[in-house]
Amino acid sequence: MFERLKDIFRKHKLKKEASKTPTGLLPLSKISSANFLIDAAEPGFDQLKEDILGWCKTNGIKANIYFLDLRKLNKNEMVLTSIQTTFLRKELDWLGFPDMASARGLMEERTDLFVSLVNDFCPAVDYSSKCADARFKIGRSPYPGHVYDIVFSGSQNEDLRSDSRLIFKAITEFISKIE
Repeated sequence: MFERLKDIFRKHKLKKEASKTPTGLLPLSKISSANFLIDAAEPGFDQLKEDILGWCKTNGIKANIYFLDLRKLNKNEMVLTSIQTTFLRKELDWLGFPDMASARGLMEERTDLFVSLVNDFCPAVDYSSKCADARFKIGRSPYPGHVYDIVFSGSQNEDLRSDSRLIFKAITEFISKIE
């Protein structure tokens, strides 16, 4: 019962705060800024971050990287990412959405490209993806609402299923082919 109530409030908040910017495929030459959402709990996320920064620098794209860290941290564990750009489990609101203070840059700064490299669906990813003000959106998991223009999900037999670096490589190869 409580989950149904939360879903009603989630839908209402998403309808109110979702980006109104029309989206569609953009060629690499039209992309000058991008926001990326990475799962900080995935092994090798720091290497993925370096891949993203390198690709963006090579192509003259201003990049902002946001992290989703839903792990339950012990008192001795530290967050390995910037606290200003990380959506932590303890900072999500009762609906499971990121705090507006940490999501402000993602939602208010208009970019050409938004890429979610988080493989699992959760309210925080849904909110971030739908509210990101971008003209071209790419994700890893299809889910209700069809927010992404392209989804790179892979299959259970492919390496793409678990390796975000391979997914990112496939995304960059695809973007370079768009005319």
